[in-house]
Amino acid sequence: MTLSVTDERRLLDRLRAGKKAAVRQWFTVFSPYLLRLTLRQVSVKEDAEEIVQETFINCLKQLPLFRGEARLRTWMISILKHEIADYYRKKYAKQAIRVVPLARVLLAQPVKDADETAQTVRLVLAKMTSGRKELLLMKYVDNKRVKEIARLWNKTVKAIESELFRARQEFRSLYLEIEAAQSTG
Repeated sequence: MTLSVTDERRLLDRLRAGKKAAVRQWFTVFSPYLLRLTLRQVSVKEDAEEIVQETFINCLKQLPLFRGEARLRTWMISILKHEIADYYRKKYAKQAIRVVPLARVLLAQPVKDADETAQTVRLVLAKMTSGRKELLLMKYVDNKRVKEIARLWNKTVKAIESELFRARQEFRSLYLEIEAAQSTG
């Protein structure tokens, strides 16, 4: 369902006046369209629904700033795009942290934005011994089991577990070293 320009202005006036019925109408009219757009970019329906909900919340917060130069739907889509981008930034930051199970070390540091954390993880991986880096990537990015890695590398499970321990230590040490250099630099 699409609103005419006149109906849209009326809806905006009622929203700005804080009318609950206007909020319900607004959500009913625009949420199906925003959800369809979101599902094209986010495959998990629950995540997409949450993104749409966050979009509505942010639109309400920013409603006093909306000048009406664009259509309401166009303005909401621009906010939706920011919400989707935030979703992926957060998602990839979590994946970067999961590359190695060192959440305690990483989370003990002051919170950085996702791009900075991902960049630090990339720097650490670039400095690591190539075999240990490859081992960590196989285990934590490719989600391979230790048994499978042992078979691929023609080593015992115990040997791979020992090497994983050393690889995690190397990662932790390099991560803390880079963090220290970044905080003083």
